[in-house]
Amino acid sequence: MEIKSKDDVKTLLELNKKSSKEIIFGDAISKLKSGEGIFFLETEWKLKTTPGAYYYNRFRKGKDVKTLSISKVKDGFLITKV
Repeated sequence: MEIKSKDDVKTLLELNKKSSKEIIFGDAISKLKSGEGIFFLETEWKLKTTPGAYYYNRFRKGKDVKTLSISKVKDGFLITKV
């Protein structure tokens, strides 16, 4: 057992954090104006998680205001800024 200093504890905790991954299409979404949207093909989506669930967790969870609308359209998905 070792007693760690305050700085050592902070360093250890920072090293233990998961690396923050970029949000898929995050740059494009952040540049959207109200009413604009981006379309991407189903084949471009490589995650097992659905786009609706993925973006809900990143943009909507814990907020009172809806900022994005994710729709399944022919051959792909449409993300619209509300």
